Amino acid sequence: LQVLESVCKTKKFFHNIKNHRSYKKFGDVKVWKKKCDYLQNIKTYKNPKDYLKENFKLSLLSKTEGLLTGYYQPVINVSRTKDNKFKYPILKKNKIYNKKARSFIEANYNLEDVLIWTDDKVDLFFLHIQGSGIGEFPDMKQIKISYDGNNSLNYSSIGKYLIKKNYIRPNNVNLFTIKSWLSKNSQISNKIMNVNNRFIFFKEESIKNSSMPIGAFGQPLISNFTIAIDKNIYPIGLPFLFEKLEDSSFHPVVSLDTGSAIIGYNRADLFFGRGKDAEEKAGLLKKKIYLYALVPYTK
Repeated sequence: LQVLESVCKTKKFFHNIKNHRSYKKFGDVKVWKKKCDYLQNIKTYKNPKDYLKENFKLSLLSKTEGLLTGYYQPVINVSRTKDNKFKYPILKKNKIYNKKARSFIEANYNLEDVLIWTDDKVDLFFLHIQGSGIGEFPDMKQIKISYDGNNSLNYSSIGKYLIKKNYIRPNNVNLFTIKSWLSKNSQISNKIMNVNNRFIFFKEESIKNSSMPIGAFGQPLISNFTIAIDKNIYPIGLPFLFEKLEDSSFHPVVSLDTGSAIIGYNRADLFFGRGKDAEEKAGLLKKKIYLYALVPYTK
């Protein structure tokens, strides 16, 4: 409820609801404002679940089961200078790369557009997939590498491509098996990664120990509690419950982000935080779910 309260305090929440093409399917702005005001009296509820039950109904838009995956903020090695080790560029945004494929950009980038260098092309590819990360220098100092746009081409899953080509078995596809396959097959890994034409550009920001990536809603993401959703279906900022179909358990989350690979009614991407532990949890998560939006009662 604390996260819902913080979302309620922003004008963007009400703007997103009112200006989304689904307007009123997920509640009227006036009703939402009343419910948000009620949160100030949340101490009157012994159990926060009572507040939700009394003020919100669950909206399931499709009975076709969907998928919950995970994402995280990677930490990658970086250097200010190019050498035999640090030779892969992390690029700044430049409009000349718009509508240019990944393979073209990698072969024709301008040196003045290099933000910083990294030492592992596979890790760099997954930095693109995650959308932001932390750069760590040899002296252990860190910077924040934040999303700053893309080349306006569609995202394509290399996992699906690897399955199609029988390189990886369908029941064994996850972040780690893909990374391992790319590293062990360096002679064709570039070709595989270039199946995904989407290319991400970054900007450098200072880092604070407690800072997390800023999602599409404009607020920091919260580990294990914020999700990316399909913004064409749902307004960003909407609270949800997702139901794990394997055990019928329900989990409260709030949508503070979106992603090009997150498409569909019961599709969500759960944020796990930063670093290797978060990578391990996110990389292995693949659960069948239903996604229920919380919609305020009109009373």
